[in-house]
Amino acid sequence: MTTVCDTHAHIVPPRMLKALRKDSDRYGVTFTGGEKKPIVQLAGSNYIRPLPMFLTHLDQRIETMDRQGVDIQILSGWVDFSAYTMPLDLGIKFSELQNECIAEVVADNPSRYVGAANVPLQDAASAIKVMQDARNKYGLRAAQIATYLGPNRFLDDPSLDPFWAAAQEMGTFLIFHPYDEQRPAGLHDFFLHNCIGYPLQTTTAIVRMMFSGVFDRFPGLQIKVPHAGGFLPYQIERFQHAADFRPEPRSKGFEGRPVDVLKRLYYDTITFSPATLRYLIDLVGADRLMLGSDYPFEMGDPDPVASVTAAVDEKHCSAVLGDTVTEIMCLRECCGCGGPHPQQSMNSPSDTTTNGSQS
Repeated sequence: MTTVCDTHAHIVPPRMLKALRKDSDRYGVTFTGGEKKPIVQLAGSNYIRPLPMFLTHLDQRIETMDRQGVDIQILSGWVDFSAYTMPLDLGIKFSELQNECIAEVVADNPSRYVGAANVPLQDAASAIKVMQDARNKYGLRAAQIATYLGPNRFLDDPSLDPFWAAAQEMGTFLIFHPYDEQRPAGLHDFFLHNCIGYPLQTTTAIVRMMFSGVFDRFPGLQIKVPHAGGFLPYQIERFQHAADFRPEPRSKGFEGRPVDVLKRLYYDTITFSPATLRYLIDLVGADRLMLGSDYPFEMGDPDPVASVTAAVDEKHCSAVLGDTVTEIMCLRECCGCGGPHPQQSMNSPSDTTTNGSQS
């Protein structure tokens, strides 16, 4: 029987918020606003943002999963807490706190949750160590990756090659996600930063990695792209045309076809349109799709299982609903990979923290 797994969900663990409030200087966070509507600013960032408190509500999360027919969520942090703007020492502490607290939530309910780590991509060596620690201490086989690192530093930066090599070797499932650190001109109004900016960020990140040769150097990377691929799958022939008729896309050695790169990635199912989802299946194959909801945000899919069953034929439904990610993440203890498995290797909160209670 298929375990239905939501691969696109976000959380701010309650204990993480409590720790940040208690020791904000240690973790590089400034709080303003009241207890119920906190405003946060991370060290090194000019962006001041309200913290959506619904990210901390665990009881409502389980109720929603039950209503949706979702068995397991992969818990990624709030992507605005990627903390890439922080000085490295603070970024490491912030990531370690986030991973520890996500692991606690998983350990409290291991049959319903699997965790994804945050890593300080300011520095590849530090990111590798944090990723390894998250795997070894907590069994976290996934990591969330924001789509850029700064105004002039992107995921194709050569300094990140050691990180991609380590993620490939470890088999880490990389969950890409755009975020709001810098809103482009023209997108400040009408919620355009999200409905245009987010798909654009995703497209920019993947195409830069493609044309710069990252996917050629690290063909075994397991990457899931959000929002059904952003704009990329739906403009793929434009990128092919550029590669055919302009020198720039081939200037760093890219020799393949853009569509072949797309067929090596994974995609969530958040399209709000059965026709769009069927197009994506025709382009890359149903085996590259994974159910996603973007819980608990209003731009998410409120009924992700129904969205899949409305668009995917019966013989491929199980793969999209959960079988593919179950295999990639080794969620079955009998998979034969030798572990560790997220649900059996997770340390209990009392083993990993001085204050293991959720609050």
